[in-house]
Amino acid sequence: MAESPKAQPITPPPLEEIARANPGWFDEAVTAADAAKLTGVPPATLATWRSRGGGPKFLKLGRVVRYRRRALYEWMAARERRHTGEAGPE
Repeated sequence: MAESPKAQPITPPPLEEIARANPGWFDEAVTAADAAKLTGVPPATLATWRSRGGGPKFLKLGRVVRYRRRALYEWMAARERRHTGEAGPE
């Protein structure tokens, strides 16, 4: 029986390339569910942070909540660390 080929990991293009090919992409507003997928933070946690503070900036359009991609990436970048002892935002 022949071995099946191993799946090659998918490497997404760099963010700069995405932004260059899609002007305005960073400033598009995405749903809370999409924000949860992008950040890896559960939707319930994002909802708690919206209520109590401490999470990424969001838009409140009537009863609708949206996040700009740029705000999500900036929020994540501000929390990037080289080691666990490195200080960061509260």
